[in-house]
Amino acid sequence: MIRIHKFVTEEDVDYYKSHTNDEIKKLLYMNKHFKKTSLYKSFKHIYEKIDLREVFGLPDGDIDSLLNEIREENFTTYSRAGYWKHKHTRVLCNDGLIRDYQTKVGSFRYKNKWGQESEPHDYMLIIDDDKKVLWIGSDFENKHFIAVDKHFYSFSYQHKSIYLFPNIASNNDYFIEDNDEINDNLVRMYNKKLGTYRSCSLEDAKSIINKEKIGVSASIADYFEKGFFYRGPKWDRFYEYMYSKGVTILICIQPKDGLFYFEIENVTYPHYGYFLLDLKKLKIIEAKKIGNISSLS
Repeated sequence: MIRIHKFVTEEDVDYYKSHTNDEIKKLLYMNKHFKKTSLYKSFKHIYEKIDLREVFGLPDGDIDSLLNEIREENFTTYSRAGYWKHKHTRVLCNDGLIRDYQTKVGSFRYKNKWGQESEPHDYMLIIDDDKKVLWIGSDFENKHFIAVDKHFYSFSYQHKSIYLFPNIASNNDYFIEDNDEINDNLVRMYNKKLGTYRSCSLEDAKSIINKEKIGVSASIADYFEKGFFYRGPKWDRFYEYMYSKGVTILICIQPKDGLFYFEIENVTYPHYGYFLLDLKKLKIIEAKKIGNISSLS
């Protein structure tokens, strides 16, 4: 679909390329027949005040010529802004150890031939001592890293759902310290899938990850007793403003007998519970409510 912003990304350009100029002009309300439509007549007072070119990021010039330029090879480029940065990432492994891994962070942005460019987006590459890429993905806060047998996942929790993103780099991908072109190409090669998630059941998650090389978001509500995720008596109309993370929050992750133990709290009651995740099989082994927070203090 056409997005109302300056189209600088490959996804935007791909959409334009999949339609004829006449179809695009109709979608952009720029075809010569638009002013004769009932839509225009009904909202004429609004359309007369709108610069549609500005809304859709179109510079001055003949609309057909501009749309033809979009179809040209290399209309957009995706390039790094600034230097590769260095940091370390802590990864919780199922053997009970927390390991620090070298991490490279690069900021990338789209640019097009019209001089438009997107906001920069950060990507991170977790690497081992041999510079092999163990995980590649978007660099966001509130994300944890867990691993089993050198299979790395980013993990995050939102009310009733878990989000897992695997390493989608190949076994032959390495970060080369003195060759930024190779390093940049890693992001260019995978960037369309980095940060892409599909909602699914946990039973389907492993197949989707293995076949499509993308992340998954899966509800865990059915693994708990009814009512565990309900809004409790502490909820009020200011709750969402004060607690942006939701009714339930993640309060603990730890390894347990080769599995991962996650503790979550419903802060509107409050009560809490846990679930055990087999990361190899992507399967919840057990989930239950433990008790009320007040009864434990």
